[in-house]
Order: sequence, then structure tokens, then C-alpha cells
Amino acid sequence: MLILYLAVLVPALYWVSRILGPEMAKAPSSGPASVPDGPSSAQTTDPDKRIEKLNTILAEKNKNISLLEKELRFFHIQSHAFNKVKTLLEEEIHRLKEQNRIFRSELGIPAAQPKENSIT
Repeated sequence: MLILYLAVLVPALYWVSRILGPEMAKAPSSGPASVPDGPSSAQTTDPDKRIEKLNTILAEKNKNISLLEKELRFFHIQSHAFNKVKTLLEEEIHRLKEQNRIFRSELGIPAAQPKENSIT
């Protein structure tokens, strides 16, 4: 179960870092680190602009999160479908191997010997 969880989580984290990577690499234009100690005229006169800018950033981040959630859901559905097909194919292989073993025993043919890979 842990392996399956990691198999789903690692690609999801890859896509998250791929989508958010450029934004995470950007230096913040204004933030707590760039705020001076004293009151500045630009910050005290334009709080509406700052709020508007923060709202646009928040809307952009929410949009990115919703896209990531959709991709994660799609990836989960794909992996679930893949696992179903994989299980069906494994069962079919097992059934055919068993059938082959039964036919060989009925015909008196010895079991198939694995081929040796010899490099000469």
C-alpha cells in the first residue's frame, strides 16, 4: 500500500513543482522582508492597491491549486484504470502459464527450460 501511495505521490509532486516552480523562483516584489521600519508614504497612501494586488495573487494561486487538484484527480483515475488493466493481464498470464503446464504434462513434454543467455 505504501509503494502504491508513493507511486502516486511522487509524480503528483513532480507536477506540482513543475507548475509552481517558476512562481516559487520569483523574488517577491513586496513582502514582509522589504517593508521598512518607518512608515513610508507609498504604503500609507495606497493600501487599496496593495489589497488589490494581494487579491490578484490569491486568485492566481487558487486557480493554480484548482488546476493541480484536477490533474491529481485525473492522475488518480488513470493510475486506478492502469492497475485494473495490469491486474487483468497478470491474471491472464498466470492462467495461460497454468494451461500451458497442464497441456505439457498431458502430452508428456517436459516443462519448458529457461534459455541461458551466453555471451561468447
